[in-house]
Amino acid sequence: VSGLGVAVFGVTRGLTAWAARPAHPVVFELGRGQAPEDSALEAAVAALQEASAGPGPSARTYGNLALLQLERARRAGPGAPEFMAWIHSAVEAQRAGLALAPANGSGWARLTYAEKLRAQAPGATPEGLAAAQALEMSFLTRDLSFSLVRFRLEAALDDWATLRPWLRDAARREVHELTRYGARGMDALVELYLRSPHPDII
Repeated sequence: VSGLGVAVFGVTRGLTAWAARPAHPVVFELGRGQAPEDSALEAAVAALQEASAGPGPSARTYGNLALLQLERARRAGPGAPEFMAWIHSAVEAQRAGLALAPANGSGWARLTYAEKLRAQAPGATPEGLAAAQALEMSFLTRDLSFSLVRFRLEAALDDWATLRPWLRDAARREVHELTRYGARGMDALVELYLRSPHPDII
């Protein structure tokens, strides 16, 4: 019986993954720093919503849905009627993904980004404890992928005055990690230096 259950679960997980396939090119484009067409973004969100509503969605499915919902909110801007709803949907999806894969550094970073977007809404309260805690968790995963290291360093520099000492030390180490990526790492550091309220850290 247990073997049959594993087989059935494998089939249903396969069907869920198949439903998410139309979203993959859009997720890859965003990962490369490109801007997919709005129509492609909307189709990808619909595919991931279908996949996440199916049996046994993966942490990646939830995370990709969160990523695309945040991209919708970013494009629409704080004045859009759907802005807060998209952020709420992203946070809900990402928390479901982290429940399955709590060591996912990108997932925690998305929660930080979601809180930063939320704080841009008219009448919103400033970034709170949720953003700081999510950023700390992302650092603790020690995921050293380029985009994540860059995001964490930028977020840390933005909130430098409120960071705990150990997190400041971790952020300083991210500067060194970026240099490991050669020219694009140095380009990222120059960009952060020019934009940061704390260029002396870099």
